[in-house]
Formats: sequence, structure tokens, C-alpha cells
Amino acid sequence: MFFKKLFSKSFEQILEKGDSYFKDERYSEARHYYFDALEKIKTSAESQQNIDYLQSMITKCGNRLAEMNIAEAEAALRTGNTQKATEHLELSLELADDVSLREKTEKLISSLTEFSPPEISKVESAGKHGCSSCGPNHHLTTPLAPILPDHLQSDEQFLLLVNTLPGDLPQRYASLGEEFASAYLLAHSEESGKALNNFRQLLSGGDNDIILYETALLEYKEGRIDVCESLLRRALQVNPDNPVCNLSLAQLFTETGRLDEAVVSLKSMMDRMILSEQSLLMLADVHTMKGDQESAITLLSSGIQMPLLKKAAAERLVPILSAQGRDAEAAFLVKTYLKGCC
Repeated sequence: MFFKKLFSKSFEQILEKGDSYFKDERYSEARHYYFDALEKIKTSAESQQNIDYLQSMITKCGNRLAEMNIAEAEAALRTGNTQKATEHLELSLELADDVSLREKTEKLISSLTEFSPPEISKVESAGKHGCSSCGPNHHLTTPLAPILPDHLQSDEQFLLLVNTLPGDLPQRYASLGEEFASAYLLAHSEESGKALNNFRQLLSGGDNDIILYETALLEYKEGRIDVCESLLRRALQVNPDNPVCNLSLAQLFTETGRLDEAVVSLKSMMDRMILSEQSLLMLADVHTMKGDQESAITLLSSGIQMPLLKKAAAERLVPILSAQGRDAEAAFLVKTYLKGCC
């Protein structure tokens, strides 16, 4: 009966319901409605603009759900529940479209072996007492006792967070000392204002690309976009190859509508092999936003050949091909790369 009522609704009604769920942060329900709206649109004469919108909202929902599952997994790890953490991380991999989220998930899965006995056995033993403060909204600076010994708590949390960073950044973050680690944990709590002041104090001793980057993120959070951009540019002067600085600047260009600058930045990243897979997807997205579908198709076609990108590339490529009337190619991609992924 439910499905009969659902499919009797118009495209506009289904879309409105999806948007309503998204606004209420009910991303799972929203995602289902967006998929249903996309199916509806394929049998009608709706515009490419609607297809692009639905695809972008499906991606946003998947990424938000992946972020939520990562948070749940991190909370489970802090309580020593590796089985629950693994379940949430597997869900994150199924849902995430964003390459950085997928990489973070895969690194967390890999890190599970690093929390092996005797450390894990201690955590599991303490965790049997229960602690209501260790849910997904629990922040790192709030005491976690009795789950972890005090002298291990901050170190373990810091290493767990930085372990998800690309390249040699985990080692570089860990080498910056106790004051930086303390500020970094504050930045991942409700005390970001204190973290920002601490990072500024650390910068008084000279520029460091990592500290500049972390400060830029907090300035962005405070709505100071120009300051964020200035700090990112300073960071890249110190270290032009810092992957997260390059990526964040490209994202900033995209979010502020500076698409030509985003294209230049992302092409440079690909040329220098900096987060090349994520750069490829972002560049394809920017070309799509610019209306350059052929460039997007070329990039996504190459992305399909990469194991990490094949699903995300196919999901982007299918609606573009469908809009061009290349239904056979789109159907092949769905059957080969997307079957069962929804």
C-alpha cells in the first residue's frame, strides 16, 4: 500500500517530501525520496537541471549519512566496541561519495588492528561499566573516564583523529608537540574559540603550513571567509604540496562561485599527483557546474577505470549520459557499477 501511494505521487510532491526530510536532517528518508524522484524524472520530460539537483542531493545525503556513521564508529572505538565500529564503517563505505570520507573510513578500518590487546582488552573491560556520555555527540575534551586511563585518553584520541589524514600528515601532526595536540583536540570539541586562540599563539612563533591550515578551518567556521583564504594561501607558500591545503582552497573557490579558479587549482593538483582521485571527481563536478559536460564525461570515464572511484564516477556519469540521450551507455554503467548500490 505504501509503495502504491508513493508511486501515485507526482514528481513535484516526491521532491518536496525529499527536501522536507533533508531540511529536518532526516537524510536516510530524504535519500530514498530523491532516488524515487529520479526514477520518476526518467519517464518524463523534466529538465537536466532537475536531474543535476537530485543527483547532488543524493550525494549530499549519502555523505551526511557516512559522516554520521563515522562519528558512531569513533564513539564505538572509544568504548572498545570494535564490532559496532566495523559495522558503522562498512555502512559509511556504502554511502560515501566523497573520496576524503571514503579514505577516512578505510583508514579507520585499518586502524582497528592498531588498537589490539592489551590496549583493547583494557578498554573493553572498563566499557562494561557503561557510560552514557560516550554517544556520537560526545566531544573529545569531555572526560571519558572510566573508559580509558587518564594518561592515555588524549593521546589516543589525537592519534585516532590524525590517522585519517592523507600521506605523511599523521606523522607531521604528531611531531608538532603537546601544545598543538591540545589545541587540535579543542578544535574538535565545542571549544573551537579556545582552539583558535591557541593556534594564533602558536603562529606567533612563525608560519607552519599545518597550523595555518587548522587556523583557516576555524576562521571559516566563524564565517571569516577572506581570512580563511588568506591563511590557506600562506600555508601553500610554506608548503605548496600540502594536500589538505590544496583541496580546501579548491573547495573554497567552488563554494564561492569562482569556478575558473577552482578548475586551475584542481588541474594543478592532478598534475602534481596531489589527492589525484578526489581532484578528478571535484574537477568533473566543477565542469558540470560550468555546463561543460564533455569535459566532465572525459574525466569520469577515466575515473571508472580506478577501483576507488568507479562507483562515484559512474553515479555522476549516468545522469549526464541520460540527459544526452545515451541511454544504452547509461544502462550499461548502472548494471556494471551501480547494481545493488542503492
